[in-house]
Amino acid sequence: MNNLTWDVIWSTTMIVINTINFLLALSIFHRSTKLGQQKTHQTRYFSYLRIMGLIFISVALYRSVFVSSYPNRLAWYDTILNSPFVIRSMACFAEMSFIGMIAIILRSLDNKMPRINTFLHKAPIIAVGCIFLAQFFAFAGLVTQYLILFAIEETLWGLAFLSILPLVIVRLRQTKTISVDKSIKAFLIVMAIWCIGYCIFQWGIALPFIHFADLALDAGRVVPTDALNQAIFNFTATRDFETWGGIGFFIWHSGYFSLCVWMSLLFMSAPRVKHNKT
Repeated sequence: MNNLTWDVIWSTTMIVINTINFLLALSIFHRSTKLGQQKTHQTRYFSYLRIMGLIFISVALYRSVFVSSYPNRLAWYDTILNSPFVIRSMACFAEMSFIGMIAIILRSLDNKMPRINTFLHKAPIIAVGCIFLAQFFAFAGLVTQYLILFAIEETLWGLAFLSILPLVIVRLRQTKTISVDKSIKAFLIVMAIWCIGYCIFQWGIALPFIHFADLALDAGRVVPTDALNQAIFNFTATRDFETWGGIGFFIWHSGYFSLCVWMSLLFMSAPRVKHNKT
């Protein structure tokens, strides 16, 4: 594959898509600023979602320009702006915003739809906790380069969406017996598809065959005294197709910065329930 062809076409496409997404996010966010002065529970609900959505989509735009693979310390450009440590730091805010939006919306349904058991009620909090813990392992893996730390990070991601899957399914089934606004049904359908697809990929493919497959490489690995400095400044700037992991990396990267961003746009619009609990 001609490097002058694939990298320019792919990166330009991703930048255009994410620029459009960012402009849409700004438009949605602007609507919340008009309501912000009222300070009602509903306006705060929308404001939190739109701030988090704007954070995630802004980072997605940045990362579509400065492409990075922080576990492998690969970067699109030879600049500190593309440092895997910088990208990882931005990803921390984006990922917490992504799971935060999901948790806020799911928790908002508790007083609007039929009651659920204690475990399901706490599932969004468990998911947020998993992603929060995952950040520490992601940073530690980047600095030390121990593969086990990245494997634990990905396991926590898998646990996060596995924990909320039963809640999403229960809520989706409840929409068959109560009248709800179409926006909440759309949210639950999207979340069900996402959680099922993500869990199949993570637990069936990524964890056993990718993240836990090469842990033997950790044996004998020594963390240098200047590991943090290396994590920030020592990275490889390349656009070699195979070095990036071939088609697998780019399918994942393209999906992450298109599907997840479109989901965030949906979350920013926030599902509304038309009727109270019955």
